[in-house]
Amino acid sequence: MNFTWSWERATGAASLWCIAVGVIMMTLWLAEPAGLAAAHPGLFGMKFNAALAFVVLGAGLYLAARGRVRLAVLMMVPVFIYGAIAFSQHLFGIDTGIDTLLNEPFVDIGTSRPGRIAPNTALCFMLMSLAIARRALCRKNDIVQVALGFATFIIAAAALVGYAISLDFAHDWIRFTRMSFQSASCFVALSIAIIFVGTEKAGYNRLTIAAILGLLTYLILLAMTYYELARYETAFGITFSINDINARGTLSSLVLISGALYGALVVHLYYSSRRVRAMAADLAESRGRLAAIIDNAVDGIITIDQHGLIQSVNDACTRIFGYAPEEMIGRNVKMLMPEPYHSAHDGYLGNYHRTGEAKIIGSGREVEGRRKDGFIFPLDLAVARVELNGATIYSGIVRDISERKASEQALIEANAELEEFAYRTSHDLRSPIASSLGLLGISKDMLAEGNTPALGQMLQRMEVNFRRLDHLIQNIITVTRTRLMEEDERPIELHALVAEAIEALSHLDDFKRIRIENHVPAELTIVSKPSKFQVIVGNMLSNAVKYHDPKEAEPAIDVRAFRYGGRLRLSVEDNGLGVPPASRHLLFKMFKRLHPNRSFGSGLGLYILRKSAEALGGAALYEARDKGSRFMIELPDGD
Repeated sequence: MNFTWSWERATGAASLWCIAVGVIMMTLWLAEPAGLAAAHPGLFGMKFNAALAFVVLGAGLYLAARGRVRLAVLMMVPVFIYGAIAFSQHLFGIDTGIDTLLNEPFVDIGTSRPGRIAPNTALCFMLMSLAIARRALCRKNDIVQVALGFATFIIAAAALVGYAISLDFAHDWIRFTRMSFQSASCFVALSIAIIFVGTEKAGYNRLTIAAILGLLTYLILLAMTYYELARYETAFGITFSINDINARGTLSSLVLISGALYGALVVHLYYSSRRVRAMAADLAESRGRLAAIIDNAVDGIITIDQHGLIQSVNDACTRIFGYAPEEMIGRNVKMLMPEPYHSAHDGYLGNYHRTGEAKIIGSGREVEGRRKDGFIFPLDLAVARVELNGATIYSGIVRDISERKASEQALIEANAELEEFAYRTSHDLRSPIASSLGLLGISKDMLAEGNTPALGQMLQRMEVNFRRLDHLIQNIITVTRTRLMEEDERPIELHALVAEAIEALSHLDDFKRIRIENHVPAELTIVSKPSKFQVIVGNMLSNAVKYHDPKEAEPAIDVRAFRYGGRLRLSVEDNGLGVPPASRHLLFKMFKRLHPNRSFGSGLGLYILRKSAEALGGAALYEARDKGSRFMIELPDGD
């Protein structure tokens, strides 16, 4: 049970006690049980008016705690007035008639006047009504409430102790008019709630207040004992002494010595409590700072005990592994490991305990982790052994290196691709140049011999070589531009762009015999980078035209585009030669000509298509048809 919450319950307990005692006593006074009063007259020490006042005090304290300010304050007014009038009757020796205003006592238990409450009871009613009213107005504890509660507690506690040790003056300030045991218990309950509920929030230490209350109550009881002894000596004309040692002098010395010792103890307790509170505040601040650092760390921090059971995890661990903290704490850490580490972990830990041979502890290495969904991913793991209060725990720091490993793999692939690109480019560039140089030498000989017709053929072959070289260089430029060119996005009308790309291919062989249908909706637009998008559409259409089937009676190309699931798909479908199954793994790679006898391109077209799609955040796809192919690109829908 939480300690602070228990103190908050003191308000309800005190309210309930006062209401219950008050209602029971009012019922007894109204029932008028003469036999019970004769047998146990002490039960009727609390008068009817006092019982009603306690019911009002209990209800007022409860309402004040619930924030019902106005009603609580209004209820305290008649209680204060009742206490003030009752106290003034003792102070000025008057009779206002308030004692029998609501109830005529059916029995007199020996009070100075029927129904009259004691002066200490009246004073406590005044103090407690003021304290509860202030609690309702302030809605928190303060020094005034503590002081009022102090006075009430000391008076009521002294009365209770007086009953226990038969010290009449503790509860009987005026002869035949005493604070009843029930009243004293109610005042003690109310004053405890007023003093201690909300005390820590107000900046006061409960232990110090309790010690001061005990000291003052003790000293007042000693003083009352001294007074009672003096009153007996005066009343009976005797002096209590043994061997010329006066009892009152001894008692006075006892009061001074015990008061000094008790006071020193309270002072020591006060300063000790301040030091403890300061240390607790420093410790809480340190813990809070450490917890903030751990919880906000990018890396996961996890601790386990000697048996491999998880003791604590930080927020990063929950993000990395996908488990909530309560799903991990108390379970074996191998739950976060895939096979074979999962099955072998307990053996590793047991072997370390037996031999002290560490494999990961005290160092770091790359391992694999397993998320809640079963996904296996790479981790950097560093484990340290910590001795704490005679026990051994292990602290591990984990870092998800999936992105780093992916970047490393992408870099390796990019380097391999770059090496292949450099090699193939230099080879393909040199081949037409070397061929043209050879043809140029032959042409010189023919020119010298005057063989003009053959010279024309040589020049045509040289032209073909230079066109191939120019086409290769254009593709290389396109690849480089796709990688490096920065371009702003803007709306693109897909139907118009496809129509322009089709028109740009009209110079190709057999273009006119191919039926090309543009099925893209006229209203369809996408926000993208125009140059890269033009490269994509141009390559898809040029491939479909170049690799049409010359034996097909009605060669056709259909272009479609549509949106789905927040993406846009553009497809070019033909009934051409298609891609042989054995060559499909080479699609979208550099310098791969899948129909070398059909077209003498550079083999970079589909590679440029893929890179351009990836540069726009999409992907290039291929589907084989019963006759022909369907090439597609999928892009984020930037509409």
